[in-house]
Amino acid sequence: MLYLIGFFLLFVVVLLIIIILVFKKSKPQSCELTEKSKPVLTLESIIKILKNEKNDKDKVNSLVEEMAKKFPFPENEKEANKHFEFVYFYAKNPLPTAKKIVEMQKILSYANPKYAKQIEDFQMRGVEARKK
Repeated sequence: MLYLIGFFLLFVVVLLIIIILVFKKSKPQSCELTEKSKPVLTLESIIKILKNEKNDKDKVNSLVEEMAKKFPFPENEKEANKHFEFVYFYAKNPLPTAKKIVEMQKILSYANPKYAKQIEDFQMRGVEARKK
């Protein structure tokens, strides 16, 4: 009879432990909030966006402001080739309107008067390539 009482008490203790483990409220986990940082734009990534982007008009149009603010034309004309590629691919992309292309040319020519003629030339090349 004493054995039965011992087994019963052991059963009750094991049952309580299982109940405590199963129904134990989980502690709220601490989570660190991190800011989603924008991907760092480089001149190459901007050109890549212009080459590939065919759906997001606002994204393409916002690239002109990024270009004018963050990537001034260098003094050496040979180093400015990437900048001219931007002008060409912006004008070639089907999303910007003619008004936006002219606005891009004015913004960049005003910011870089030394390269105004080359900017206009690359813009015209891009517009011609767009027609084909």
